[in-house]
Amino acid sequence: MEMFYFSDVQQDTLMQMQQQQVSDSTVTLNPASVRYTSDLRQEGYPSSVTVFIICGLALLTVIKYNFGKNLSDMFLSFFNYRHALRMIEERRESDRQAAMFSNVLFILVTGIFVAIVLPFFGANLLWGSYAWSILFFSAATALLYILKAWMWHILGFIFKAQAFSKMYVYQLFLYNRNAGLAVFPLVAAIPFVPETITPFLIYAAISIYAFAYLFRQWRNFRMIHDQNISLFYFILYLCTLEILPLLLFAKSCKVLSEFYLFL
Repeated sequence: MEMFYFSDVQQDTLMQMQQQQVSDSTVTLNPASVRYTSDLRQEGYPSSVTVFIICGLALLTVIKYNFGKNLSDMFLSFFNYRHALRMIEERRESDRQAAMFSNVLFILVTGIFVAIVLPFFGANLLWGSYAWSILFFSAATALLYILKAWMWHILGFIFKAQAFSKMYVYQLFLYNRNAGLAVFPLVAAIPFVPETITPFLIYAAISIYAFAYLFRQWRNFRMIHDQNISLFYFILYLCTLEILPLLLFAKSCKVLSEFYLFL
């Protein structure tokens, strides 16, 4: 009887050891990127991110069902320079309304994306919250482009080039609106997809932003060339009004992230 009892104890011990090995191997097999997705799904974070994504879906629904024709013109203007010129000349009220909702969507999507990207690349969220980070970066994006638009209108008035400044501002927001519409499905999917897919969505969104930015610069170069403006002024414009604001924005994000770390 003692032998049978001892063998039963051994069997129970072996089963426990095997279960422990299985659980240990499961933990070991998880990739390091799981930590990022786990952080995103911490208590308090998923609800705030989801609320902003729902707001973006509401905006996209309004744009789709009320300004479907305007969306088609917007996408066509992205690639067709002549069509973009015609859109500026017509100045339809529906185009303005579609542009307003699309601009708000771009601002919101950019705020969500920057807040999600920060922990992905090892930076800190502002005030330790996705909600506050999204609000801050959305407001910063809106302020950046509003100031840029005002500055170009002022320069156009000073140098009596209102037509050129109007075209530039239209191109500026046109490419932002298209980028926001293209990136939104990727950003909305990030909190809900498996962690192994998350990096692909993030890099795909970055690629879309980069493509829209570079294509806009090509369009600006074409506009300047058509106006017989020196290439030197185009390079000066890139350095002072495009590259410098982006560097300042990136530096501000880094400083704010490091500042929060020492709070």
